[in-house]
Amino acid sequence: MTFPSAATLAVLARDAVGVSAVASIAIGSWMIYPPAGFIVGGLLILAGVLLDARNNGGD
Repeated sequence: MTFPSAATLAVLARDAVGVSAVASIAIGSWMIYPPAGFIVGGLLILAGVLLDARNNGGD
């Protein structure tokens, strides 16, 4: 069994922190006004997907 490298673990940790941040922002918006949580969460996910596609050339 091979274990992931330190670089792989660093990328996974960074992604986990990013997902936690998006969830926290969406939940905070939901606490103020429930439909806003879905709108903000969707916009943050859409922004992340668009930035990823732009940086990776769509691959």
